[in-house]
Amino acid sequence: MANRANTTAEIENALNAAQAVFTANPTFMAPQTKQFLEAQEQFFAGIEKFSSAWFHRRQEATKSLIEVGRRLSAEGRPDPASAMKEIITWQTGAMARLIEDAKDCTEMMRRCAPGAVQTAAETAAEDQSAPTQAPPQTPTQATKANKAPTV
Repeated sequence: MANRANTTAEIENALNAAQAVFTANPTFMAPQTKQFLEAQEQFFAGIEKFSSAWFHRRQEATKSLIEVGRRLSAEGRPDPASAMKEIITWQTGAMARLIEDAKDCTEMMRRCAPGAVQTAAETAAEDQSAPTQAPPQTPTQATKANKAPTV
């Protein structure tokens, strides 16, 4: 809890303004909160699908690299030509996985972007159609408004 004696007028004014904004006013927050949560659900679904596929590809890369190591060590003696061939094959697979990552990321963004734009447009439309109200006064503001000016 803040010590009121150490609070400057500027800080108190900022806190009062924030209090007015965050007052539980259903006409102010309900539509935006609902739209925000709906957009968040769309994002979470897209991100979940993308990240699941991404981790699956990383596991596939790790398993294939382990197999490359097993094949190379099973030959008994080092053979630079077969080692290069195995590395090139693995890198080709790695590039294919990176291409799939890029495709999936682009698809995720394509699915999520319209939801974000629609949510922003709906919120703006509701903000313009909502009746404007003066924010409720805090006790400090009410006291200051009723004080007579000192001369």
